[in-house]
Amino acid sequence: MDATTTEKDLWASRFGVADPFALGVEEELLLVDERNQLLDRGPELAGATRPRDGEVDGELFKAMVESQSQIARDAGEAVATLGAIRRELLDSGARILGAGVHPSASSGAGAIAQTTRYEAIEDSLAGVLRTPICGQHIHVGMPDAKTAVNAYNGIRTHIPLLNALAANSPFWFGEDSGLASSRTVIFRSYPRAAMAPEFASFAEFSRVTREVCTAAGTDDYTQIWWDARIHPRLGTIEIRAADTQFDLRRAGALVALVQCLTWVEAGRDQSRIPSREALAESSFQATRHGLDALLLDRGAERVPARELAKRSLEEAGAAAAAGGLRCEEQLLEVERILTEGNGAAVQRRVHAERGMDGLLDFLVAQTRDAAAHPVELEAA
Repeated sequence: MDATTTEKDLWASRFGVADPFALGVEEELLLVDERNQLLDRGPELAGATRPRDGEVDGELFKAMVESQSQIARDAGEAVATLGAIRRELLDSGARILGAGVHPSASSGAGAIAQTTRYEAIEDSLAGVLRTPICGQHIHVGMPDAKTAVNAYNGIRTHIPLLNALAANSPFWFGEDSGLASSRTVIFRSYPRAAMAPEFASFAEFSRVTREVCTAAGTDDYTQIWWDARIHPRLGTIEIRAADTQFDLRRAGALVALVQCLTWVEAGRDQSRIPSREALAESSFQATRHGLDALLLDRGAERVPARELAKRSLEEAGAAAAAGGLRCEEQLLEVERILTEGNGAAVQRRVHAERGMDGLLDFLVAQTRDAAAHPVELEAA
């Protein structure tokens, strides 16, 4: 916390500053060398890259950067910003790879960035920091604190489905993990990285987060890494369940789905939803099995992930029309994910055909080409 920031500022609410349901998207990307191995170039790139729209920041590991979109009205606009930032990175000579985890990096590869914040996190987590992990974080603007709490409580029920659709890290440390998202499992080993709890009010959220921060010895609630969280300083709720995608079509599909479902949940009665513990288990099923998982619906019944996705798409499509969210094109890309398979399924197919070196080449090429145009994939 810098000298000009007070504790009160850390929880100060900015709800309503941006338009309701406006978007901001963050995308963590891996940096690799010509052999597609991790390259500690993040601080250099963050200091030199100045996109016209959005920002590029360093991350916990030096072999990562985080691109941040401008505030956007819809998914297409947000992802266009991410594409422009990818192009800026490529023009600077960076070689970027979009996945939840580098498929073959060894444990311990990748140095920690030497900033006050990241040195404190390294000291806190120690050996838990085994490899860089990359996620796509989606912020949705909220008009007020009450709406934020209601939408947040409801969007938690969609975390398992988002895990299944976005899973893009089946390989870790050179081997098939047997998981659809090894990123999620690695992240779960971090403290304060868990299924988000339910809150009855913004006052309860503030009390609990202050208590957690006190217990953790930090004064910054952004070091609470739940799958979804209320972010009063930005006036948003933030959904953190997705692996980074190699293809921006997929990224846009997830952004559109989250925006629409948040619109739905903001106005929905949240008095009867599955428990945090049940949602956490359903999330693990998605992490393990991806789109082949059986997931909880709001009635606490297990249904195939693809069926749940189709139901959610119907809700999202109605919300897009009713809310004027202008994301019908991006929602169609969710159907494409269901047809082609999530990123984990695609990675496994490529690995079976081309081996690990071929997979790494594929991920780099997809991440590069997606900055300019979508690349067609064969159906699963």
